[in-house]
Amino acid sequence: MKIAVIGAGLTGLTAGYCLAKAGHTVDVFEESEYIGGLASAVEAGNGNLDRFYHHVFVSDTYLLDLTRELGIENKIKWYEPKNAIFIDNRIYPFTSPIDLLRFKPVDFLSRIRMGLLVLSAKFIRDYKSFESVTAKDWIVTRAGNECYEKIWGPLLSSKFDVDADSISGTWIWNKLKLRGSSRGKNISKERLGYMDEGFIVLADKLADKIREYSGSIKLSEPVNNLKRNASENWEVSTPKGSYEYDKVLFTAAPQLLVDICPEFSDEYKRKLRGLKYKSNICLILELNKPLSPYYWITVSEKNIPFVLIIEHTNLTGIKNYGSNIVYLSRYIDPGSSLYNISDERIIKHFIEGLKKVFPDFREEYIKNTRLNKARFAQPVITLNYQDKIPDIATPEQGLYLASMAQIHPEDRGLNYSVRLAKTASSLMLKGGL
Repeated sequence: MKIAVIGAGLTGLTAGYCLAKAGHTVDVFEESEYIGGLASAVEAGNGNLDRFYHHVFVSDTYLLDLTRELGIENKIKWYEPKNAIFIDNRIYPFTSPIDLLRFKPVDFLSRIRMGLLVLSAKFIRDYKSFESVTAKDWIVTRAGNECYEKIWGPLLSSKFDVDADSISGTWIWNKLKLRGSSRGKNISKERLGYMDEGFIVLADKLADKIREYSGSIKLSEPVNNLKRNASENWEVSTPKGSYEYDKVLFTAAPQLLVDICPEFSDEYKRKLRGLKYKSNICLILELNKPLSPYYWITVSEKNIPFVLIIEHTNLTGIKNYGSNIVYLSRYIDPGSSLYNISDERIIKHFIEGLKKVFPDFREEYIKNTRLNKARFAQPVITLNYQDKIPDIATPEQGLYLASMAQIHPEDRGLNYSVRLAKTASSLMLKGGL
């Protein structure tokens, strides 16, 4: 078959690799001038750095198996991170169960209940009971109102903005379960992996393999129309021309598929458009000195414009970056004024927020800044989300959809992008049956 894959993020590249390896002719279309999507890279010093922060967990078997298959498993190095939380204008260590017991912003009973909540999530296998209860109600019931108001509430607000109170308990359950599984049998130590030279190494390897199998990667070539032609094949139109394919896999946000494909019924269009996303703002700082000893600082304060401070080089070391690398991240509604102001104003706003966390921070510590924004960064996981997920095979024969909005009950991430790609490519090879 001749197959088009639209989107050169990790899902599109993995699917393209699987389909090309199976003997089909694959063209991957990407509107950007680079591959990788959210796993793409920028330059920092003499090295590559992820455009948006990433790491892998010990339980990320789909991604780890893929790196072994491609012969690059040795690129992933494992580290034991130090984590913290910023609350009540103070940074508290938040890595081990002992740190939780010493955590003074909530009373002792609430700390115990919170620890049991996190521990129990690891052993719950069936998520369906969480589908009809909000994350807020589940946390308040199991850990108390104080834990929610002081910790979880601000975090959910920073992650889902105006939709925070409607987020399904499935989402928070999975987050707690994933963090628990990253500790393996030793609950006091977490292990996280990072790929030397960034996850662009994986994206580049997949792209090379697609080309080796006689496929192509078409950069800076957005698809603006999908339709059936007289031969019942799919015509893919871009500003550079039109192409004909037996099958098409679309790997970007479902709303974008509606925009380019007039073939769908009104009911199906409403279904896809009903899948909401939050956007992400991610500021990279290259500093001439470290901020803290921590890799991951969760910010649980509503007056701070970001929810995470990720001091990347506290996990991996300086390597070839030549600087201390810090990510400041915020998820936000795409209609928010903060998302739509100029980059310069966002950078200034974030730096002012950083000074509230680190009062001794000086702007002369900054060697370079780089602001990245992603319009479709986080699906909004509302109640009974499993009933809203579209199938990979769309109602139109030969057209398939594989987006992060279809990753459930797990949250979006590199590992599940690989799983989704393998599932979609397998379905396409079987004819969608």
